Amino acid sequence: VLKKFEEEDLDDLLRKRLKDSSELPGALWHIYAGKDADKIREFLQKIAKEQGLEVLPEHDPIRDQSWYVNKKLRQRLLEEYGVKTCTVIQFLGDAIILPAGALHQVQNFHSCVQVTEDFVSPEHLVQSFHLTQELRLSKEEINYDDKLQVKNILYHAVKEMVRALKIHEGEM
Repeated sequence: VLKKFEEEDLDDLLRKRLKDSSELPGALWHIYAGKDADKIREFLQKIAKEQGLEVLPEHDPIRDQSWYVNKKLRQRLLEEYGVKTCTVIQFLGDAIILPAGALHQVQNFHSCVQVTEDFVSPEHLVQSFHLTQELRLSKEEINYDDKLQVKNILYHAVKEMVRALKIHEGEM
């Protein structure tokens, strides 16, 4: 496991934590900016074609999670598409918080339990709505309900704004 981590592009803090024998690394994360989704999708389709795999028009290589982008592919992704990878080691007891729409892949090195909590702030409604629509339009997505409840968040954000405006109406 340690050899695997040594081959990764890690910052100095992660390398220091890795050398500390009291901490046990549990998982390796590669995180990508949500804005790079189209570039990553195009890259994975290109790789599939290079490997002689059939690429169907309705197929989404990101959503079906059939790819693990290894170090060699991550390097190509950077060189050919300018997509940077944020590499993180999750030590036992750590929590990872991902920005809305961030793409990621995880390689676990120990048994684990995943606990996921979605949080959407009113400031990120546009990105969340776009992500919800993307999932809903996916033909392969079985459970396409609006789990983020974007419309509900929008309603309550507007309701709160109207309430705040009414409170300060006399000051205007």
